[in-house]
Amino acid sequence: MLETSPRPVRQTDGREFVRSEHGVLQEVALCRPTYYDWAAENAIAEQSKSSGASVDVDAAISQHQELVAALKGEGVTCHFLEPDEHLPMQTFARDSGIMTPWGMLIAQMARPERRGEWGAIEDLASHLELPIWKRVTAAPVEGGDVQVLREGEIIIGVNEVRTFSKGADQVARWVEGEGWSVRKIRVPAHFLHLDVLFTVLNERLALCATEILDAADVAWLSQRYELIHVGYSDVMRMGCNVAALGNDVVLSAKQQPEINARIRANGLKVLEPDLQQFVLEGGSTHCLTMPLRRGL
Repeated sequence: MLETSPRPVRQTDGREFVRSEHGVLQEVALCRPTYYDWAAENAIAEQSKSSGASVDVDAAISQHQELVAALKGEGVTCHFLEPDEHLPMQTFARDSGIMTPWGMLIAQMARPERRGEWGAIEDLASHLELPIWKRVTAAPVEGGDVQVLREGEIIIGVNEVRTFSKGADQVARWVEGEGWSVRKIRVPAHFLHLDVLFTVLNERLALCATEILDAADVAWLSQRYELIHVGYSDVMRMGCNVAALGNDVVLSAKQQPEINARIRANGLKVLEPDLQQFVLEGGSTHCLTMPLRRGL
């Protein structure tokens, strides 16, 4: 059985879905780390293992509960995907689907151990009566690389490792058919996903690895946001991987005290649950949350 809150009353104009990275988060999909394990090919996980760290599922479950409590404390309705024992990375719910202004986009995962994650997304969408907008078929596209940036604009990170150009081009054609624009942003393969290098804080501020992304992409982003620079060492500790909850509230992690202080210095409220088990694997709050509904 899917565990979820009572079904909300929905409108029909599409605005109950996601039209920006910074609108007030109202509903979110998550997956408890019941069968959690670290990825075999993740450079950050390998770095953690080499330092002597290891997976602790009980700690991951407890830390995930802290994340959920932080969301509920801000009034966010949390819906939970059904964990599958064959899908150890399923708790990173951001990757297997992307809520758009037009409904759910079902992603195509690149790694064999993640390819089955679409099933739980479709089950949840059916249960909540969320429309499936499109399904990626041309090549892998993962949710950590796709951001519904702001009204009229979507960005897609591409590195031919997790998200491929052919898949990004397929999504871009669909988005452009709806009258929105898409910018593809090159992501060095070492970092796997765009949300390790760039995330939005509110309508005017964003965290950005300005020395890692291409200069042309940084210039384009800086025309839209005041960019707070995040250096390589903080990137590797998931310093960029935060989730905007709207109303100048940001969901970060306890493991990012310096980044959190810089966000607060810009007048925002920062929530910081302990997410050590996920940071060690190469993920944090943006990876762990899939927005389903945001206010404007």
